[in-house]
Amino acid sequence: MSTAAPTTTRVRLPVLTNSEVRTFRRCARERHLSYGLGYRSASTPDVVRFGNLIHLGMEAWWLADDGLRLDAALRVMSEHSDDEFELARARMLMTGYDSRYRDEPYAVLAVECEFSVPLVNPETGAPSRTYELAGKIDVIVRDLRDGLVYLVEHKTTSLDHSAGTDYWKILHVDSQISTYYAGAKALGYDVAGCVYDVLTRPAQRPLKATPVDARKFTKQGRLYANQRDTDETVEQFELRLLEAIATEPDHYYHRGTVVRLQAEEREAAFDVWQMARLIREADLAGRHPRNVDSCIRYSRACVFLPVCTGTASLDDTTLYRRAERTHEELSPKIEAA
Repeated sequence: MSTAAPTTTRVRLPVLTNSEVRTFRRCARERHLSYGLGYRSASTPDVVRFGNLIHLGMEAWWLADDGLRLDAALRVMSEHSDDEFELARARMLMTGYDSRYRDEPYAVLAVECEFSVPLVNPETGAPSRTYELAGKIDVIVRDLRDGLVYLVEHKTTSLDHSAGTDYWKILHVDSQISTYYAGAKALGYDVAGCVYDVLTRPAQRPLKATPVDARKFTKQGRLYANQRDTDETVEQFELRLLEAIATEPDHYYHRGTVVRLQAEEREAAFDVWQMARLIREADLAGRHPRNVDSCIRYSRACVFLPVCTGTASLDDTTLYRRAERTHEELSPKIEAA
């Protein structure tokens, strides 16, 4: 098994990633501050940190030999978080994932597989002289049942991802999958589809002891059922999570295969090509308009809202840091010097 397929050696142009393009679609100013100037939030939101933790666990899970996968995932996650309750949520989610999918007949071909490919004008077939597309595919596998090669992508979410929901409909127009198709083909893989794993972030939080002045007792001297005299321990929290996941596994895990028809790939290629042109035009003009409709997303303010409103500076190291590279998720060899 290869842990990472060889990348292409042709790296001459600056790269665009799906994350950068998606950020630009959301807000040109955010993309400029993040990717043009290289600023990042000094802190990581809880949902992002949890998603990163699960991603590390998934990488270890797919890299390990059969029978050792769960242990490998739990070990890696424990090395990257010192929050016991966050780890408990991640451990139980990975434990359920392992129980559900460990016997699937997939031969692992590559894990965390990087690529860079030409950004092609779908109208003329000519490559861009400004950008290349780059990314990192979670996993590439061969399904031993049909012998075909598939991409594997993992996501954590709080959204409803049951069958037939808008979550899955959107994936048919998601440029990330189409870009990964192109990347896999450039690396020599004839891809039949993308196995898409979606995991629900557990919403449970550790229970706290009821304040003394708010406690109520039955005639027998016991606390009411919805009250506690002690904080929930990590072990108790894990058992409660495991019971919830075991009781309703379809709420926490959904796996589907996303395919790309030729017409869909062409439409996605037009989307990315046009976004790249708009990014280039914004950079050349030095104008990066703000999108006030994106200042608040999922009940959270954009990390750059204080900068845009003039209440904070990018130089405030308590709020922002400078990225070492434009695309920190990629290795230095992928990005142009």
